[in-house]
Amino acid sequence: MNKNKFMTMLIGRPNVGKSTIFNKLIGAKTAHTSDIAGTTIDVNTKEISYMNIDFLLADSGGFNLHPANELEKQIINMVFKYAEKVDLFLLVVDYKAGLIPEDIEIYRNFIKYGVNVFLLINKVDSIKNVENALSEFGKIGIENKFALSAENSIGIDDVLESIVEEFKSSNLKCKKDKNINETIKIAIVGKPNSGKSTYINTVLKDNLIQTGDKPGTTRDSIDSVFNYKCKKIILIDTAGIRKKSKLDFNSANFQKQTISSIERADIVCVFIDIQHGLTHDDLSLLKLVTVEKKQFLIAFTKWDIVNIDSESNTIQDIKNEIELNLKEFADSHYIFISSKENKNIYKIIDTCIEIYGSKNIKIKTSDINEFISVQKNNLLKGNIFKHIAYGVQKNTDEIFMPTFIFFTDNKGKIFSMKDIKFIRNTIKTYFKIKSNVEVLIEYKNYQK
Repeated sequence: MNKNKFMTMLIGRPNVGKSTIFNKLIGAKTAHTSDIAGTTIDVNTKEISYMNIDFLLADSGGFNLHPANELEKQIINMVFKYAEKVDLFLLVVDYKAGLIPEDIEIYRNFIKYGVNVFLLINKVDSIKNVENALSEFGKIGIENKFALSAENSIGIDDVLESIVEEFKSSNLKCKKDKNINETIKIAIVGKPNSGKSTYINTVLKDNLIQTGDKPGTTRDSIDSVFNYKCKKIILIDTAGIRKKSKLDFNSANFQKQTISSIERADIVCVFIDIQHGLTHDDLSLLKLVTVEKKQFLIAFTKWDIVNIDSESNTIQDIKNEIELNLKEFADSHYIFISSKENKNIYKIIDTCIEIYGSKNIKIKTSDINEFISVQKNNLLKGNIFKHIAYGVQKNTDEIFMPTFIFFTDNKGKIFSMKDIKFIRNTIKTYFKIKSNVEVLIEYKNYQK
């Protein structure tokens, strides 16, 4: 499947009219469609060209969030696999049936993928019911709502035009590879057998991949290159690790290869095997990433193996362990993935794309000092900020991380890790920096 074109997917309970809406959308007068090779009867997919925007429309068909047999399990797994690649979901509900808990459950399952959702309220066969439909189903909490009657072709054009406008407004138009103008290098690092190769192989199956020696690569790494959402993505994997699964984490060769991958990357994704929790080697690797001052996220792999009843405890145990052993990572961005079950595979890449945007964060010195002044006047926060005279943002052309330097009159005292964490989080909240973007705090003594 060509992931260069944007995909929207119809989701919802059985018999709410997804297939009818699908047929009406692809049958619109000015929409040109073509079949997509490699799809199955369970996920019907068409390519549509409308108003100079090319996108894919998929119908998830009938699926059960709580499969009762092996066939239903295969179907829902396939739907979730497709969902990893979707840029916009169309949640279809039945006005005549009213809002039921399953509609909300479906929404909550798919909103996790981090993309926008349109709500299509089907079977609104009278204009006098439109206001009531929008009010009743507005309880779901979806901003973009459409009341329509697919059977009578009412509201179909509005939906199609809104899909196109969504892609346009998001600057997601990408008809040909030549429009791809940004390259993001993502290093996949972790201990041997942490799931790196399985993850990369899963991604390779879904995309037309170029691998091997590329300009700028080293003998210690393998680059896998593919296009995704108008970006050129380069996954950097250590060659030796892929070939020798028993390579010792503490060996000089392993360390050399890992450092080489980290140095070349824009963003580092650290893979940790959820079965073994957070080990000393994992902590050492995380420290190595921060020494290189790289943006990063943490992927806990093999999530399918963890007992579902212990999920919340497992997450909390790991967070507690990080808080105890490596406080600076307590607020790091975590993603739980299962390459085997195709869960959150593309969420890693989507998150990296989002983080990549942080390289353009530039905050004026006057705004930083206004921020300091505001915090000094806040009684709850004054104890920390009263020691800060002024601050600046460091020129970070050579460092892919927003970095702030604060000049303090703290009489030589060192800010605690807790203080630095508090300052960092306060900055991110005040300047609306995304939570998954790492911010570096430095401070220097200021002599009056």
